[in-house]
Amino acid sequence: MDRFADIAAFVAIAIAAFVAMEFVTYAAHRWVMHGPLEKLHNGHHRNAARSVPKRGLESNDVFPLAFSVVVMAGLWVGFNVNGMSWLVAVCAGVTLYGVAYSLVHDGVIHGRIPGMSHLASPTAERLTAAHHTHHRTNAEPYGMLWPQWSMRTGSRPSQVPAER
Repeated sequence: MDRFADIAAFVAIAIAAFVAMEFVTYAAHRWVMHGPLEKLHNGHHRNAARSVPKRGLESNDVFPLAFSVVVMAGLWVGFNVNGMSWLVAVCAGVTLYGVAYSLVHDGVIHGRIPGMSHLASPTAERLTAAHHTHHRTNAEPYGMLWPQWSMRTGSRPSQVPAER
């Protein structure tokens, strides 16, 4: 029975971390990528505005790299520090969010993953429309997988130049 409780706790923590990542992503996108580190992010907006097929890396790719470094450090702590094993479950949830984010943002919305840009579903169309709204206005939604929670009227646009 203890093994089942351990597995259930791991899954619950991973799910909570996955959900929490939408809020972390929102905050990072709104106040970091459209804030002090906008120079790294604005190329992403410009490439999307010109509908230029993305080849290779862009400066915006430093953000998922930074998240992955944090996750790797968290995994090291979770596996090596007594009493911190719960951090492995958190990192599992964060990693699953990163995979989902990459598939949706890079694959479905921007077509950076071959064969994924043509996935048709009401959800994919809604996410793509929300993201394109963000690129046009540089305002809400800043979230990715559940952008509707962040869409509100009167959102102050960021300082990153809107599409031209």
